[in-house]
Amino acid sequence: MPIYEFKCKDCGHEFEALCGSSDEKPDCCPECKGEDLKKLLSTFSAKGPTISSSDNDSECGSCSSTSCDTCD
Repeated sequence: MPIYEFKCKDCGHEFEALCGSSDEKPDCCPECKGEDLKKLLSTFSAKGPTISSSDNDSECGSCSSTSCDTCD
C-alpha cells in the first residue's frame, strides 16, 4: 500500500497515511479529528550512486580526472 501525505485544513497538522488507492483518504486528522483533509504532493528520493563536482578533485569538476592537465 502506498503512503500518502495529508494536511488538515482545520488545524494545519501534516501526517502520512497508508491508502489503498490515490482516491482513498483517511477519515479524519489524528490531531484534531477534523475531516477537511488535503492530499499533499509528496517528494521522493532515488537510491543509487550519485556524482557531484565535490566527489572528485579536478579543478573544473566536469570529469573524473584528478588533474585538468589530462583534459582535452
